[in-house]
Amino acid sequence: MDRQTHSKVETDKPIFKKAVVAAAFSPRLTAVLNEAHRILRLLGAWPIIVHVGEEKPTTRIRLEEAIDQSNFHDHPPICIVQDGAPADVLINVAKQYDADLIIAGALAKEGLFKYYLGSVARSIARYAPCSVLLFTEPQAKPRLIERIQCAVEYREDSKKAVNVAACFANYLESSTLYFTHSFTSSEIKEEKQQQINSDIIRTIYQNEDSKLKKFISESGITDDRYVTRCLYDQSLSTTLDFTRETNVDLFIITGPKDPFSLWNRIFPQDLELALQHLPSDLLLIR
Repeated sequence: MDRQTHSKVETDKPIFKKAVVAAAFSPRLTAVLNEAHRILRLLGAWPIIVHVGEEKPTTRIRLEEAIDQSNFHDHPPICIVQDGAPADVLINVAKQYDADLIIAGALAKEGLFKYYLGSVARSIARYAPCSVLLFTEPQAKPRLIERIQCAVEYREDSKKAVNVAACFANYLESSTLYFTHSFTSSEIKEEKQQQINSDIIRTIYQNEDSKLKKFISESGITDDRYVTRCLYDQSLSTTLDFTRETNVDLFIITGPKDPFSLWNRIFPQDLELALQHLPSDLLLIR
């Protein structure tokens, strides 16, 4: 049902070309910038750093000083200061520059956490025209992203998430890439209610695992150096429970499209609360 590996997946497909980086003035600004720099440098993507606030000389100077103190100091990006609602500004700038990624971040213990990963993240996640990367605990000295998990749904748009996950594992030289799929089964439910037949359970998981590997292959991933794990969906938290138990560093999922998508199952209406308990960084793919 799973295959352990410590090799990276090979892929030559490009991922992101331009990214909007949210730069709010907080104690973690340098950490957010450095985390974004590490990712964008490896991907070869161009940064567009955006501060939401009133455009005035002192604000501009403060932003430029923050950039000079970060790892972006040798990679002059586009810098924008614009007033307005944070989510609206970030989304509009992404549209204006045809960016394919928005990056934001915060630390859960900081008082401004809700500002970053609360209503702003909810709006970005729901309405951004592009992918979104949220750092839950950004570090000034970016840590290694050793374990990546991609939650797979058997939908056409989920194939992009599979490819992005493979690219990230390659570029970041991650030790393990998990492809997970949560499923329901009336047979397992019946077996659990009665006497459990281990052979039946094993066959069900093997069949599910074969489906998952087939979907990954159909997504264009020919290298089989990854871990597959099919999860019996006993609750809405099954997928994120796996994320916590395996200490995943980056969780990748396809963006919401319909009420029955995995995103809407594990991130229900109270998205702010769900994000506050997210066990890893989150990459939402569009």
